[in-house]
Amino acid sequence: MTELAYIVSTEVVDSWKNVGRNWGNSLHRIMSRTGSFPPALARWVVEKFSERGDVVLDPFSGKGTAPLEACLTGRVGVGNDLAPEAYVVTRAKVNPVSLKEVRSWLEHAAKVMRPDAVSVYDAEENVRVFYHPQTLKQILAIREVLFESDDDVSNFVKACMLGILHGSSEISLSVPCSHSFSMAPDYLRRYVERHGLKRPVRNVLASLMKKAEAVLADGLPPVRGAAFNTDALRLPFADESVDLVVTSPPYFNLQTYAWDNWLRLWFLGYDYRVVGKRLFGTQSVPRYVSFMEKALREMFRVLRFGGFCVLVVGDVKLGRKRVDMAELLLEPAEDAGFVPEAVISDGIRREHKYLMYLRPWQGVDREKLLVLAKGAPRKRVRGLVRVS
Repeated sequence: MTELAYIVSTEVVDSWKNVGRNWGNSLHRIMSRTGSFPPALARWVVEKFSERGDVVLDPFSGKGTAPLEACLTGRVGVGNDLAPEAYVVTRAKVNPVSLKEVRSWLEHAAKVMRPDAVSVYDAEENVRVFYHPQTLKQILAIREVLFESDDDVSNFVKACMLGILHGSSEISLSVPCSHSFSMAPDYLRRYVERHGLKRPVRNVLASLMKKAEAVLADGLPPVRGAAFNTDALRLPFADESVDLVVTSPPYFNLQTYAWDNWLRLWFLGYDYRVVGKRLFGTQSVPRYVSFMEKALREMFRVLRFGGFCVLVVGDVKLGRKRVDMAELLLEPAEDAGFVPEAVISDGIRREHKYLMYLRPWQGVDREKLLVLAKGAPRKRVRGLVRVS
């Protein structure tokens, strides 16, 4: 196995560590989601390892950060994720619609939706704890309208709904709570009672319009991309059809994506328990390595000769044990056919972590980019030292 040579890149630090949390295009703020890497880091990788017009793929796209940055910089951004809410948001970012189209959809919805014809008891008790009955009736009515079609406008509205379904802003539909993840109902009940919180009455269509105005404030990307909702081990792409792969693969089971998004999945018509069984997660290092070798072989297949694959990984704490994911994935990457180029390493300050609620011995405390090449790279990248 190749011995790792770590390099610290001040360019990476300058490109995202020193920018604000709201850096980047307003489309990034459709929905907050745990476990996402910063847009500025995605921008640096996309610009460093690809050219305008290239196809950039993220096979574990999460909320679509890398595919959107690709589209914003003149590449064709393609995202794939097996999680339904991640697919909806990725698709909304790489195939956004105009504010005029959103307004037309909302005007149509206002005419056909029938909130008085639905009952709050159409939603389970764990959902009802989040909402005022009047607000929940509107949510259920809009949900029925959205289920009737799956075009880009409807999908964009779905994504906006996911972004306001819970949170604490003036357009959030729920009792004030986290906007990044769906809180546990029992905890929320106690929290609401302890703090005397009120479930707000919202005009859901008006809140949706305000959300769309905010996320479309910076306009549309110059290039449209594509999104898929399939298994990363069986990507729907031809051999050597992608110029750059950039992704943050699953971090064992540190992020319980299905449970963290159980309320959003409910809105989309899914049971989080069923979704959770489809998503990969494990505490077993051998099982994780086996899964990632298969995923890396698929990335190698779709990547063109001379292209790069950049994995955003880190030092993971499993209990009291530290796992260097860059080192762990090096051998499976080589077995898949990749040539290691470099590892870029830098610490993450706690205020920049997306999972700040984790205890000191949990989660990721050092971000790393494992840079892999398929054959001889078609371009030399300034500042990278070949691993030897």
